[in-house]
Amino acid sequence: MVSNDLDSIQNWADTWQMTFNREKCKVLHAGNKNVHYKYHMGDTEIEEGIYEKDLGVYVDSEMSSSRQCGEAIKKANKMLGYIVRSVEFKSREVMLKLYNALEYCVQFWSPCYKKDIAALERVQRRATRIIPGLKGMSYADRLKELNLFSLEQRRLRGDLIQAFKILKGIDNVDPGDFFDLKKETRTRGHKWRLDKGAFRTENRRHFFTQRIVRVWNQLPSNVVEADTLGSFKKLLDEILGSISY
Repeated sequence: MVSNDLDSIQNWADTWQMTFNREKCKVLHAGNKNVHYKYHMGDTEIEEGIYEKDLGVYVDSEMSSSRQCGEAIKKANKMLGYIVRSVEFKSREVMLKLYNALEYCVQFWSPCYKKDIAALERVQRRATRIIPGLKGMSYADRLKELNLFSLEQRRLRGDLIQAFKILKGIDNVDPGDFFDLKKETRTRGHKWRLDKGAFRTENRRHFFTQRIVRVWNQLPSNVVEADTLGSFKKLLDEILGSISY
């Protein structure tokens, strides 16, 4: 089917006398059981790649987030280095600048390996040390003083907010494309409980639609059934530190 599609694209280009830059075309074989077929555009074989960058996010053949984590850390450390050298007054706002690099599109690539989670957290540990008045404090105390969550907590918070927006129709998407509501009737828990789908690979277990289910189902009814996104965030922030995940 893919070969037929490529032939159709090539025929369209020939008809309209347009030329594709084949050097910018790559084949990415995802999954261990993926058969590495050879694909062609016209008489030119398309080169096979091990990763590609799409809309600022790196996707590799293993569907791992490690490369994206590395790139986010590199970008954030570069920004932090600039702040250390050039910004005289360093405050809590330092972290807000770093979050753009550390959390861009994170619902897609959120890390699942402990080494990646720890590496990302080290960036915030380093950043909070440079803020005056916090020297000698533990990381937990620095976060408390700055009224910040750990990056791991922030990712969880972002996941829960995104789930709320999807399920409550705030985002213009079909909730059924992401989640299945539990059909069972029970007195315990809230009415927005989610079913955890079946998966065959370890990577799939860490996708947004899977990793969010257990924590979402544990939320109190008054949080999940909040009238507005703002009230949901407020209630969530009040209990986030006590959630086990």
